[in-house]
Amino acid sequence: MQRATRSLSVIVSLLILGALLALPAGAQEMMGAPSVAAADQLSLDGTVTIASAYSEGPGFIVIHIDNGSGGPGPVIGFAPLATGWNYNVRVAIDTRAATPTLFAMLHTDTGEVGVYEFGAVEGADGPVIVDGSPVTPPFNVQIVHALDQFVSGNQVAIDSITTDAPGWIVIHADGGGRPGPVLGQTFVEAGTTTDVVVDLSDAATDVLWPMLHRDTGEAGVYEFGAVEGADGPVNIDGRVAVLPIWTVPHIRVADQVVTDTLVADSVLSSGPGFLVVHQDADGRPGPVIGVAPVEDGLNTGVAVPVAADSLTGVVWPMLHVNDSDVNAYEFGEVEGADAPVRVGDAVVMLPVNAAPALVMADQPLTEADGAFYIQIEKALIDAPGWLVIHSGADGAPGPVIAYTPLHAGLNLNVSVAVDPMEAGAQVFPMLHYDTGEAGVYEFGAVEGADAPVVAGGGPVVGPLNILSAEGEEGSMGESEEGSMGEGEEAMLDGAALVAERCTVCHTAERIDNASKDAAGWTATVDQMIGNGAQLDDAERAAVIEYLASR
Repeated sequence: MQRATRSLSVIVSLLILGALLALPAGAQEMMGAPSVAAADQLSLDGTVTIASAYSEGPGFIVIHIDNGSGGPGPVIGFAPLATGWNYNVRVAIDTRAATPTLFAMLHTDTGEVGVYEFGAVEGADGPVIVDGSPVTPPFNVQIVHALDQFVSGNQVAIDSITTDAPGWIVIHADGGGRPGPVLGQTFVEAGTTTDVVVDLSDAATDVLWPMLHRDTGEAGVYEFGAVEGADGPVNIDGRVAVLPIWTVPHIRVADQVVTDTLVADSVLSSGPGFLVVHQDADGRPGPVIGVAPVEDGLNTGVAVPVAADSLTGVVWPMLHVNDSDVNAYEFGEVEGADAPVRVGDAVVMLPVNAAPALVMADQPLTEADGAFYIQIEKALIDAPGWLVIHSGADGAPGPVIAYTPLHAGLNLNVSVAVDPMEAGAQVFPMLHYDTGEAGVYEFGAVEGADAPVVAGGGPVVGPLNILSAEGEEGSMGESEEGSMGEGEEAMLDGAALVAERCTVCHTAERIDNASKDAAGWTATVDQMIGNGAQLDDAERAAVIEYLASR
């Protein structure tokens, strides 16, 4: 069986206008009362995520630190909210000022629209009060904020760590795109620690993996892998507190709607250079449409002016050296000057969506709290809007079956509830603007309201196949499913998996010397998975079978 794993950015011009006018029967009620929901979470990218917020008009979600007495203190970040429901709102925060408990407070936007002015302009953007109190739930956060860097003196610097208990920041070498052997660790106290330095025992790899661990064994002694159950990685809802950082030239640029400026989150350059933005030319870099200089080392918030009339839906930021006239970009004009930077055989570049777009993959439905969902990896839109799910009609969008609101900008991991009977069907997610009554989906019911987003000459829409529970479109016979599953398991080598995945943290000798039955190994392997071991269900079964049969 071939499992679909495609991930695509789609701007497709298929459209059946008559079908678009049909609203879903029994569409979900979108109205609500002012509220905020925020779950305990990891922060590995300098942001926190607010699960949902309902605002009766334009507003803000404002992140406060703990004032030391269990209440909201100073502000460390905020983000705008659209009228109505807002889901998975990412808020950039000052991680160096964070506390293990934060408060998400709902504010109005009553001054200059889109500008947070509370405390600066009298009467503007005040907190939303319900039953005499501000809407401001607390939530707990574990933060690792680490930046790309060149390694000097075999030391790595971690910008900030926030944790609710003593622990360790552990630096792993790269092991083929995942954490490999440990190169060093440093103890951190509960609270927020900035500028944490970790000494490395060996040379840094091109990518390093800082990982946050608890100190649960002997206090102040790092024992993970040496004492069973001690000092495991921080793991919240199955997500381990680990992230990659680069020690070689690298650029980080998020998808964003570009008008006349593209902003790179960071650029790590060895010597002075240029960040060059190229048009897209059939899936690869085309002509240059913007250039900005960068300095030696880490540059953050790099703004590149671009030619607006030359923009394509996808652009290609690329890192170049600056080895000629320091004030002029001369690649292509002066022979040998200002060439692209390469790491190994690869040019340092990446594609970035620069216009409204959807990024999604074929998937089975996921169930939560009795409802069934599909998830869109990215929905990029330049104003508040809607992600609208159409049924398929002969390979094109049909009637609307579900929708959910979007905030302006990049929406990540957008979940949309659909009828479980859609399993095995093809659907068409589509972007719409919210141009009528704010927070109410009215396309097809109110003339001119909430029309599809158009980019590249057509609506932003694309096909998504909802896989059956067996992992394919449509149903699969029992005999075919059974024989395929047995073949998959037979191909897995338990010994090889142990050598590859388990010796990252444990010595092979410790594993070889352990004597347990199947139940004992099952408990141990499940504990290690909980601590961050990378094993899917089939690999878990193969590892347990191998260990128990030795």
